Amino acid sequence: RKRLVVTSAGLALALAVTVVAVFVYQRTASASGLDRAIAVLPFENLSSNMEDRFLAIGIQDEILTKLASLADLKVIARTSTQGYQSKPVDLRTVGRQLSVGRVLEGSLQRSADKVRVNVQLIDTRTNAHLWASSYDRKLDDVFAVETDIANAIAQQLDAKLVQRISTQRPTAITAAYNAYLRGVGIEHSQSSGSSFEDAAKTYAEAVQLDPNFALAWARLSIVR
Repeated sequence: RKRLVVTSAGLALALAVTVVAVFVYQRTASASGLDRAIAVLPFENLSSNMEDRFLAIGIQDEILTKLASLADLKVIARTSTQGYQSKPVDLRTVGRQLSVGRVLEGSLQRSADKVRVNVQLIDTRTNAHLWASSYDRKLDDVFAVETDIANAIAQQLDAKLVQRISTQRPTAITAAYNAYLRGVGIEHSQSSGSSFEDAAKTYAEAVQLDPNFALAWARLSIVR
């Protein structure tokens, strides 16, 4: 009888330890999953020229695409984030709705051939700023800005991810890349026949400037 009592107590203790271990593991795994989940919110256009909003959308989309190329990260699709404000007041609600632990906010301000991009990475559970930076570059260096931002975010989440973000430029012609970004912005700003026609014109401009610009050809074929 004593052996039975001791054995039962041992089994009960083992079961309790197992339950606690599973609970802790699930909580840890859930927290780790949220830490690797990120949403890139719409970038705010601070330029006086309203047409620059298309450039802001294009840059946001390219940063999102670079992050999405990392299999280790969960990146929320643009279609799920486009309904949010550039700087929502209640990030906790945004985090719960999108199931992410990280949010990237950004803004763009253009003056002549120069552009300033401000970005900040925020923890949706605590509203704590994990990282922030400003980039003052010329328009011909926009691709490098996008790559730098994606690398910096990846480093904040896991330094090993940085090496897997491509730094190869899709085109060496600056005007072609800027036209492509505007096309992305126009295409994603609204879903209508006119926006696709306008985007097609801008993509066509990009491939005229660089006939070997494969990415612009691909977007042009999609909108057509």
